[in-house]
Amino acid sequence: MIARTRTYIERRFEILIATLLLGGVGISAALLVAGVALFLATGSSGYGDVTSVNALIGPDAAAAYPHSFGAILRGVVELRSFAIVELGVVVLIATPVVRVAASVLLFFAEKDQVFVAVTVAVLVLLLVSIFLLH
Repeated sequence: MIARTRTYIERRFEILIATLLLGGVGISAALLVAGVALFLATGSSGYGDVTSVNALIGPDAAAAYPHSFGAILRGVVELRSFAIVELGVVVLIATPVVRVAASVLLFFAEKDQVFVAVTVAVLVLLLVSIFLLH
């Protein structure tokens, strides 16, 4: 069996994908640690006192806690610990989606139309499940 050598483009994209994954997880971890540290330092989520699980999932939770990306960003700007933690979770969820998008570029650069089509289909399914199905 003849071993196939990787092309320059393949090596560069492997490095790019590894950097994206490590960077995404690192940024997410830093945001989570910062949010928890801020919560421990202030004793407040930034959205009122949380005394029970019902405060997070009850009927009044939608009014008190951020449930959109814009609301999360506003909370981060206002240094609300709960919003910082939520942003960390959003970054963690977005990391593999960005990896799939990078794979589309890799397969496109390699002129592999079958894998481009399959990866685009996976990316569309991921985005539909994130943005339309909740």
